[in-house]
Amino acid sequence: MQTITVDLGARSYPIHIGPALLRDRDLLRQTVTARQVLVVTNEVVAPRYLDPVAAALDGRSVETLVLPDGEQTKNL
Repeated sequence: MQTITVDLGARSYPIHIGPALLRDRDLLRQTVTARQVLVVTNEVVAPRYLDPVAAALDGRSVETLVLPDGEQTKNL
């Protein structure tokens, strides 16, 4: 795994790059510290990755929002 830090001063955050990271429960639990989580995804990505992410966040209140695929859904 490689980690790159986005340097924004007090708002800095890490980006982890590597295989099978979504199955790494310890990493996700360290990175996502909130008790309530909203996972936003789309209908193409969700079937492949939503279940492993939600399972890794077990013990937390996890809600999901699955949007249609496409650029038109990427707006406020």
